[in-house]
Amino acid sequence: MEVKAKHFYDASVDAVFACFGNAEKITAKLEALGARNIDVSRCDLTADSLEIDITREVPTDAPGMMKKFLSDWNSVHQTETWTGKPGEHFSGTFNIELHGVPVTIKGTCELTPTSTGSVNDVTVTVECGIPLVGKKLAEFVAHNCQESMEKEYQLIKKAV
Repeated sequence: MEVKAKHFYDASVDAVFACFGNAEKITAKLEALGARNIDVSRCDLTADSLEIDITREVPTDAPGMMKKFLSDWNSVHQTETWTGKPGEHFSGTFNIELHGVPVTIKGTCELTPTSTGSVNDVTVTVECGIPLVGKKLAEFVAHNCQESMEKEYQLIKKAV
């Protein structure tokens, strides 16, 4: 299952990239999204690269059949790696692991300039290899990813 989004910002590529690599803003964003026990163990930002490693617990309101796989609170480990050229573009990849949940979540981001600021093209792929219920679990997780991405986007727009 694939989720795509285009996030437009009224700020330069460099300003958005700097926001992506600000540990305090990352923590504030995750708290606003309802996460707890947030640990930004790595947030190494340079002019042309960014390495992030975050763990947190996120609330999940799973329907009946999904409760076998998802708890009310789920532990999440996220890593991101970005590289690029200041003022021009940045490309990122990320992996998200939901501990104890049999899905893989990975994605790519392309942050590029526009005539009025910048745009981040995001693609997230959610997969689950469990027969029968795997497709439903991947769809549920992908839907949650899509909702979270939109909420994160709104928060980042205000923070840039």
